[in-house]
Amino acid sequence: MANNQSRNYSTLTIKRLYALSGNRCAFPGCERTFVNWEDDTNFSNICHIEDANPNTHKADRYNQNMSYKERADYSNLILLCPNHHIETNDPSKYTLETLRAMKREHEKNIASLQVGKNTIAKYPSVLSTLINQIGSTLLKDEFEDFGKKAPDTEEKILYNNVITYKPIIEEFSIYQGKLNGIYDEIEKQGSSKKSFLLQNIKTLYLKEKGKFVNIEAIRDNADLIFENIENEIWKILESSSNLSPSLPIESIKMGILIVMVDAFMRCKILEEPI
Repeated sequence: MANNQSRNYSTLTIKRLYALSGNRCAFPGCERTFVNWEDDTNFSNICHIEDANPNTHKADRYNQNMSYKERADYSNLILLCPNHHIETNDPSKYTLETLRAMKREHEKNIASLQVGKNTIAKYPSVLSTLINQIGSTLLKDEFEDFGKKAPDTEEKILYNNVITYKPIIEEFSIYQGKLNGIYDEIEKQGSSKKSFLLQNIKTLYLKEKGKFVNIEAIRDNADLIFENIENEIWKILESSSNLSPSLPIESIKMGILIVMVDAFMRCKILEEPI
């Protein structure tokens, strides 16, 4: 039985888990949907990737250095149906990276189903909301500005060996014009939120960059770095009391990716080609 503190999930974490899973089990090939909207029956299990308790059959996936808060964080959770929850209890077959890759691939497949639904057009306020929340104050860290001229997007993708996020960057780069329009309006009002947002994203990247010894290591982990920055942005939003509950998680997710892709193109995330 997991420690109760390891199950102290935030409201945004719960919403994010169900929305980005498409209300379906993350196990490959499983078609089980979770919530029966007719009677509110819920068939899902919220499962820990790094286990919540050392005294279980999954002890090989227990990290004694992880805090209760980290164990209950979105990045350590995966939604499975009861049958596949039991099946994945075998740590010799389902390692930490196997489960993370399973979750990542499932969410990517669900996200691909959203393409063409024009989520941003339906919820035009989401980009302004994200700018307000992420750019409200500066993170406490040194900011360093690299690059005066943004490189070609494809060149930077290739230079940094971006694989998983490559189609996302290519697809969402078309929204840069819309985002620039919002930034222009913000600057006309004398606000520093655009500058703060980009500085905060750069700070998040520099923290991730500090985990690696050289450019080769950064290139080997480019997609992980991108994913970790996205998770940190969600944490910023989670700590905000002003995030509108009426905004669908899917629209927030898309808005975050648009802001990140713009930051990538401005050389705030990953390295500028030499």
